[in-house]
Amino acid sequence: MRRGASALLWGLGFWLLAYPSWAEDDFQIWKTLEMKKRLGGTWELFFRPEIRIRDDASELFYHEYRQGVRFKPSKHLVLGLNYLFARNKGASGKTLDEHAGEFDYTPQGSWGRFNLSMRGRVAIRTLQRSAGEQEFQLRFMPKIAYPTRIGSRKVAPYLAEDLFYDYSRDAWNQHRFFVGAAFPLGKRMGAEFELDAYYMAQGQRSARKDWNTNHTLGTRLSVQW
Repeated sequence: MRRGASALLWGLGFWLLAYPSWAEDDFQIWKTLEMKKRLGGTWELFFRPEIRIRDDASELFYHEYRQGVRFKPSKHLVLGLNYLFARNKGASGKTLDEHAGEFDYTPQGSWGRFNLSMRGRVAIRTLQRSAGEQEFQLRFMPKIAYPTRIGSRKVAPYLAEDLFYDYSRDAWNQHRFFVGAAFPLGKRMGAEFELDAYYMAQGQRSARKDWNTNHTLGTRLSVQW
């Protein structure tokens, strides 16, 4: 039962050893809270605020609020409609506000002991302080998880990769590699709690077409009624 979890952790170890020097990279912390409300057996409302801290975890530079509805017509498919507001402080100190409408399409299933999913996302974005035109973005996020137990506690280690395609640049301009684990925390006051802790390497392509990398430790606390 533990071989799948060990394989995921070994994969992280090899990736870290192979990765270039971190000397010029930034260390960040991302914190997310997700609140979900079931509506019957197939619908779900959610609200998901997030903050991000950069410059070696010393400066709060970004916060976002994503909310929407999810529809689960079967155990193998999840559909979602979201609205996102985000405020990002650039290197110059000026803020950039973003408004986006998103459509999510997530087929999912299992292969032996592994859970597999592939979230696709189409976003129509409006960035203030830019030309003011709408921009289209595609995202694809394959994920593999291995639910198991460590002692008496359930845990689901996983690997995932979030890929971004920006139509305004006509380029793949960002990717996020995740390794983490989800820990159910049980039920309290009629709600189910879960903690997701992860390491994420974020590669971003600049307008000059070079790449920089951020190394992030993140947590997501999920509360579901």
